[in-house]
Amino acid sequence: MGVLDVCNETPNPDVARPPERYCILRPADPVAGMLTAVALESKTEELKSFEHNREKRIWRVRGVVSDHIPMIGDASTITAPSVFNRVLLNENPLTIYLHAGGRSAIYFDLLANSQRELEFVEVRVESNLPSTALLLARRPLNALLDVMTRNFNLPLCLQRLELLSPLDNSVLVYQVYLPQSNSIEAGPLGGIMQAPPFAPYDAIYREALVSSSPFYRLLCATRMYEGTTSIRKWLREKCVERNVQERLPPDPEISPERLLRFGFDPDFAKGIRKVQDLFHRLKDMRDAVAHFLIEREGSDLHVYLAEGAELEKYSTAAAALLYYAHLTLESCRSFYTHHIENLRGSVLPMVQNRDQFIVRASDFGLE
Repeated sequence: MGVLDVCNETPNPDVARPPERYCILRPADPVAGMLTAVALESKTEELKSFEHNREKRIWRVRGVVSDHIPMIGDASTITAPSVFNRVLLNENPLTIYLHAGGRSAIYFDLLANSQRELEFVEVRVESNLPSTALLLARRPLNALLDVMTRNFNLPLCLQRLELLSPLDNSVLVYQVYLPQSNSIEAGPLGGIMQAPPFAPYDAIYREALVSSSPFYRLLCATRMYEGTTSIRKWLREKCVERNVQERLPPDPEISPERLLRFGFDPDFAKGIRKVQDLFHRLKDMRDAVAHFLIEREGSDLHVYLAEGAELEKYSTAAAALLYYAHLTLESCRSFYTHHIENLRGSVLPMVQNRDQFIVRASDFGLE
């Protein structure tokens, strides 16, 4: 069980409090951007008792509604209020329903902060496991935001889910997109070398990292890995051109244990030894979200993006393929840097000569 550290603020600065710690519940080894369940360390025993007893009960699950999901931060980002949605409540709480015809109706409680701004949407679900409660809650919560977005053209999303304890109504489990905790200290003066053949792939990688959608992340990861075929062909041509005898780096290997720690089940991991194997194993998932509706074995295959199970499945797939696509591309970039790139004849852009390095329209054929 992984641990995230965070210091809680206290109203009395003279009273020292030890740092609160959040434990990663699942998956075992998440990467940034992956859908992750975490809990305060002080709540883990209570959580274990619910999982052990498996008593069927009504759970309250609330979703934090905003226009974005923070992708950079530390453990404090998990509980930090970061709500912006332009939805004001005239009643607090406001109870509404979502009706799909017949007896198919679900009630929600909308809760606002002191400025009347919508902060949480809460739904009740029945389950004998806390993890199943979170899975069940995401579909109706997403469905409500889907119709609100359709009707009012507001970009609404679930920033995180919170499973409330039936004992004291405190948060038992948070389900969040794990933020990236890396940071940069810049300076003094310097610069970064860019390998131009890899620039389009850098752009795709950044698109993936800034997106909180696991569906789009999977598409970006697919494009990156597909692109390595073209990169390898180009590298081989350069090797012939420059009489480079070094072999290109092989397709990276994948251990089944690493896939299990990502959250894949053992059956999925069987037979996957290289990144290419993972790429082909995820083909149906990629096609289903890329084309929305495809035919497989006489039936239509599609993905309902509001479904909690689909979100978790795609979160795992996207995280793994993006991780290995980036690893594959970096091995090619390293080969290029050490064996192909030739900086002889390049100038060193000194800061005192910066006026010589202005971006001009003529450089891009715009004049």
